[in-house]
Amino acid sequence: MLALALPGPGAGSVEKGALKAPDVPGTGLSLKGPKTVFDLSHGQVGSPAQSGPLNYSLFYETVLSTGGNVELNLTPVSPQVLTGVRTYIIAGAERPFSADEVSAIMDFVLNGGNLFVLVRSSGPVAELTNSFGIAVSNFKIHEKSGNIGGDSENFYVSNFWPHPVTDGLGRISVYGAWAVLAEKDSIAIAVTSGYAWADIDEDCSQGPSDPVQAFGVVAVTEAGRGKVVVVSDNSPFLNRNLGEADNRRLAENILNWFK
Repeated sequence: MLALALPGPGAGSVEKGALKAPDVPGTGLSLKGPKTVFDLSHGQVGSPAQSGPLNYSLFYETVLSTGGNVELNLTPVSPQVLTGVRTYIIAGAERPFSADEVSAIMDFVLNGGNLFVLVRSSGPVAELTNSFGIAVSNFKIHEKSGNIGGDSENFYVSNFWPHPVTDGLGRISVYGAWAVLAEKDSIAIAVTSGYAWADIDEDCSQGPSDPVQAFGVVAVTEAGRGKVVVVSDNSPFLNRNLGEADNRRLAENILNWFK
């Protein structure tokens, strides 16, 4: 039985404005065609607009290299914000999404939009991902094999289900991944070994109450005319890790699947 995260309270206030000379005032969006937009309105720690090891500027460049027209949104998510958007990326959100925001994103996906969620904290995105049949746990995964630097919380994932997102992947690296549970029509396409364990009591030590099993790390689904990808750790896409293992290939595969 997985201990699943509970959604948090309302989103609260966010910084207003946008980056990259918007055509629609206050939204950060242009009416010149489909585009990819990074969400920066939910307390994100890393930014695609900044360099440095804990930011996403290299991932931003990867989006551009796949033909994306990329912008950043600093306002609450609404139908107006999502107008003209092909892909909405939520990387490392630390503040939860309001019911209105979840509704807007669900409508966006059902009508053909793509949603990509990179999880840093499970609580802020739990209600959103649950809406698409992808539950994010409130415990971290530890591995007994493929450890990085001798730390059971940092490890390589090399078990993949055949899917366009996993095409050509040998392994990806994660640094503190939550578990994803695929329900409804979603599927987990990257999973740990069967010897991984859930740190239920958060003591970084395997105890009798910590289940041992395979856990999902990447899950996907198609909802209506749109697509959703949830990666249970934002670390593979940080500047310091994007060049490791096949992390960049994973990013490229996701972006190409969204086309």
